[in-house]
Amino acid sequence: MNEKTQAQLRVVREVRDVLADAGQIDWWLFGGWGLDARIGRITREHGDIEFWVARSDGDSVRDALVASGVTTLRTQPPEESREFTKDGVSFSSAFFEACPDRTYRPRGRWSDWVFPADSFERPHGHLGELAVPAMSIAGMLAMKEQYPTLRNGGPLRDKDVRDLEILRELAQTGA
Repeated sequence: MNEKTQAQLRVVREVRDVLADAGQIDWWLFGGWGLDARIGRITREHGDIEFWVARSDGDSVRDALVASGVTTLRTQPPEESREFTKDGVSFSSAFFEACPDRTYRPRGRWSDWVFPADSFERPHGHLGELAVPAMSIAGMLAMKEQYPTLRNGGPLRDKDVRDLEILRELAQTGA
């Protein structure tokens, strides 16, 4: 494991611990780290760390992380997400809201994304020995499949195509 991955893993652990200490704020990894948590091991180097939180918890997440020494960056629309940095590691929290039909949606530029009802369940994923919450396979699969059709989406990158193949396989095996 290279230094960048080790530093990101330390941040994932710190986010987990800080949010647990702040009153059990629920959060879920997604993107590459979320997929790795569902697989149970680190499979590749990641560009960043991304996690979902309920919009209603956004300020509590920011406050808890800032109190622990994390710096908030003012790079994202505050109704959508927040970006942070700690020890040279960039990471972000994106916000979702529950809908009456039990699906979930982000606000703002990404409000046409729809996540299935089981996207934010509590079973943990694992990054080696580290237990962490991760978006469900169905939720990440919906994210990847919908991305090219979103008004602010775009073509899938090679790593997205590989991730889709893995997510579909995991969904079929019931992992």
